[in-house]
Amino acid sequence: MAEQATENEKLTRRVVPAELIETVPEGNGVLYWVLASPMLLFLAWTWVDLFAHYSPLTIYWLDVMVGLTVFALVIVLPLGMGAHGLVTALPGLFNHAGWDAQPLESVREAEQYSVRYRFVARRRQPSSWRQAWVRAAQGWVYLEIFAIFVGAVLMVPIFFSASEFGFGRP
Repeated sequence: MAEQATENEKLTRRVVPAELIETVPEGNGVLYWVLASPMLLFLAWTWVDLFAHYSPLTIYWLDVMVGLTVFALVIVLPLGMGAHGLVTALPGLFNHAGWDAQPLESVREAEQYSVRYRFVARRRQPSSWRQAWVRAAQGWVYLEIFAIFVGAVLMVPIFFSASEFGFGRP
């Protein structure tokens, strides 16, 4: 009878109130910028070429410097912050990305992975320019992951369409 009680206790899923605390990487988020660099480098290359093509300046290196500055302030920061804001606004959908759950009640080690958290509050880190760039870097990592997933899903119908029309056949 005692064994049955412990089995029933293991099967119940306890709901624990918790607070979401925004996670902040150490340093300036360099790892996030490295992870997002393939997409950012491609977009920056395209942006600089278009900027230099339409720019009235005759010095290419000045076009590159001005273009990269405009790219960082107009594209990188707003889109990165927007993606970060979207992902952190929906912690249940994106599996608490960017957040750390701090339970408000004690949780035993045995039930640590079976507990369901009910979020009662969210605490963001204080805003600063450094924090804005780290959030933008995290947002660009989310955008790159999204682009990889979309590309993987779109490759399936493209493959079948190409193979049906004779591409890839000898």
